Amino acid sequence: MLAVLVETPDYLCWREALGRRPFDVMIAAESPSVVDDLAGLLAERDLRPELVLAGFERYTAPALALARRLDLLQAAGSPRFVAPYKAGQRNAVAAYGLSVRQPNYAAVRTLDEACEVATDFSYPVVVKPGDGGGGLGVVLVSEFDGMKSIPHLLAGLANYDGGDFDGWLVEEYVKGTETSVQGVVAAGSVEILTYCEKLISIEPDPRWSLLASFREAGHVARPGAEADEVLRRFTADCLAAVGYQEGPFHVDLIRDGTSLRLLEMGFRLSGMRVTEIVRRVSGVDWAEATFRAHLRDGQVAAPAFTPEHRYCGQLTVRNEASLARAEQLAAEVPQATVEVDRYQPPQLPPEWGGQIPASLRSDIGRHAGATGRISVFSDSASDVTALLDRCRVATR
Repeated sequence: MLAVLVETPDYLCWREALGRRPFDVMIAAESPSVVDDLAGLLAERDLRPELVLAGFERYTAPALALARRLDLLQAAGSPRFVAPYKAGQRNAVAAYGLSVRQPNYAAVRTLDEACEVATDFSYPVVVKPGDGGGGLGVVLVSEFDGMKSIPHLLAGLANYDGGDFDGWLVEEYVKGTETSVQGVVAAGSVEILTYCEKLISIEPDPRWSLLASFREAGHVARPGAEADEVLRRFTADCLAAVGYQEGPFHVDLIRDGTSLRLLEMGFRLSGMRVTEIVRRVSGVDWAEATFRAHLRDGQVAAPAFTPEHRYCGQLTVRNEASLARAEQLAAEVPQATVEVDRYQPPQLPPEWGGQIPASLRSDIGRHAGATGRISVFSDSASDVTALLDRCRVATR
């Protein structure tokens, strides 16, 4: 199949600077989230897609709307599904019933409104954009007085394509293990490929003592076959609540024993190279399974190989000491495989004149700065977690 990428001109320029593999066709669009613009650009080039996939949250609803306009199979697969963002997901789950618990929340249009509703919550609380991804703009507020600083902290923050956010959420902070479930729905049947413990860093803000940000540092993945019935039922109910019957998903939740609470859902493949650990733990290519589901193969792809190890963890690090520690561990722990991938800092394209374009400030600011990635494979999940934690010690 011909592969077409539609993105902002600045992102396409940055992608080339990063040395990413090119698509067959790449189209620059000033507003990739506007369906009329997408349809017009494709029509100009006489391109008629058979499948439209979103790259991140902001594009899920436009991708589905475009698929419906073009009468594609994927749009017919979930007839009542509208690819809701965070507030829409919360409302759908609340209407679905009590089988899925979630934090107390309030959806607002502006940060000033967020401060107004914050009096109704016990603290700490979390403030987050309605359609952000990868932890962008997610803030932990430890006390009510910290809400006064939220408009100043987040003023001017834009989504990854430079556009405005689709409102904001204020919700209670729930303690527990943050877990993410990855899988595919094919013909209404939910298939869990893997589920991961997320490795989250809470980073206090140096300017405001009552505020902190979250950084998703890594994942420890387990095969979907090990998911218990509580997690399976919870995942299926979340997807049923929004009417999702075809395609890839990830469901993020907080788990404390048998108590589960929904954080959010994503109706796309995950970033941060999670697709890689899904493949290496499950033996299934998540992208291939997505194509099969959307194009009506009727089943998820069977495992293409038997994984060498049962569990896999990945950790993105921001200093040389962590990478050196991982290389040392690789020689010390024969029961596990430790891989180190060092990153070379990319150079800004010369046409930018040393300045980052406004449309990319959130993207580069959120994801730049990593010095490398550490991957650990073992037949013991506790070994994977312990080894990654030993590498994280060097960052403290």
